[in-house]
Amino acid sequence: MEYAFVETVYKKIKRDLLAEIYRYATKGGGSLFCRGGDLISAAPLTTGVHEPPLAALIDYYAQNGFNDCLIDIGANIGLTSCQSGHRFSEVHMYEPNPLCCLVLEANARMALDQGRFTIHKIGLGGSDKDVTLTVPRHNWGGAFVRDEENSYDESQLANKDGLRRIEANNYFYVDISIKNTAHELGGLFNRLAEKSLKNVVIKIDVEGYETSVLAGIAQALPDDMRLRIIFESWAPALKIQPILALFGDRAKAFKLEEINYNRRLPAPFKQLSLIGKTNIITKLVPVVEGDRARDIVLEIG
Repeated sequence: MEYAFVETVYKKIKRDLLAEIYRYATKGGGSLFCRGGDLISAAPLTTGVHEPPLAALIDYYAQNGFNDCLIDIGANIGLTSCQSGHRFSEVHMYEPNPLCCLVLEANARMALDQGRFTIHKIGLGGSDKDVTLTVPRHNWGGAFVRDEENSYDESQLANKDGLRRIEANNYFYVDISIKNTAHELGGLFNRLAEKSLKNVVIKIDVEGYETSVLAGIAQALPDDMRLRIIFESWAPALKIQPILALFGDRAKAFKLEEINYNRRLPAPFKQLSLIGKTNIITKLVPVVEGDRARDIVLEIG
């Protein structure tokens, strides 16, 4: 039997050239497994850093006394935990998507000491239940549970992933387990307290389940544990007072804001707005009720 593979010279040159460009573009990337073409993959593949302002804030807290434990709720493939987890005594990652967990475990083993991290293959919410996770095909980090517990409406769930509406062909579906936040984290908080690990950073990325998770944290939180909680909000008008009320008088709310850069501008205008500027400054500023805020920070004493 004769075998012959025929490829045009153009395709050969194109293939080799693209490979060289990719190797050059990713030479500063991190040593983690990322999915090519996924929204959350481009930056860590090319620069080695996922969400630089958020990463810098987590590192800042770790360097200023909050280095006992990092709890990553909605860990996905571990981009946050793997780049900052080495600064903490313990890292606990919660991820319900079994496909992401396969990559998460590999990334954690590459980035973190074996005894430092624990992967919890569940989601957190208001109660124990088995549900379907809706995963955007182009953004595995944007997966959400579409039920009555989710505080986002359908337009918000679609728009956060750059889509006009929820259409079945833009997603795939995975069966997952959700566990009661207060029960799960109550047990973890107790185990941490037994080791005198009481200064904790929590990152929450749960695409509409934030209120349920925050309520569970507040219910389980020991009086002598201090938290720094960072979560994302896609709500057009943030209702911060009900969130603060969950923690009594223990919490203050801030948002990460780029002082001299407007990321809500259309893409071409974002770059034009940088002309003549030397630095982009990101600060923690107080949250005002009704803000259209994205990265929210709760400091809980």
